[in-house]
Amino acid sequence: MNDLSQKTELINLVQQWTLHFGYIDGKIDIKSDDELAAFTTADCTLTAHAPLWGTKPGQEEAIPATTVRKTLRNMLRYAKVERHDMHMGINGKEICLYFVVKAKLRFLPFFYIRQVPLAFVVEAINTPQGLRIKEIHEWSADSVEAALKAVVENHGWPETSKFEKYVAFGAVS
Repeated sequence: MNDLSQKTELINLVQQWTLHFGYIDGKIDIKSDDELAAFTTADCTLTAHAPLWGTKPGQEEAIPATTVRKTLRNMLRYAKVERHDMHMGINGKEICLYFVVKAKLRFLPFFYIRQVPLAFVVEAINTPQGLRIKEIHEWSADSVEAALKAVVENHGWPETSKFEKYVAFGAVS
């Protein structure tokens, strides 16, 4: 697989993730968990690293993708989530999206109740079925530069890595 086709396949995997995890329309069909195999491994997990989402240092836990979907489904009943200031970098079989998550209550949509900037790192692996998402890591990152630092320090990306402005995956700006 050449570099361009691998990048395209990675972006397509993340697009499938966003469709199944409510990024676009805020809706999650929990009955479609078996469809996750089309773009994730059976043991795919998401780890939110401290201090994101109230996680304490040293208590980070890899949560199965199916559990993440159920949690998000319940949360999205009451909140609308937007993603702003999106940037993207790719290194091999990893994509990092930097964006600012902004949440509003559905019944009070005129102000944000929470704003969280983060680096969303997708790690894919080759499987007999093709490239699939194996792990996702969310890191606290106040800026694009902080997101780059997170992937260099925690995922072994080259220090020369760069992000480009990117508007996709449910981003509004």
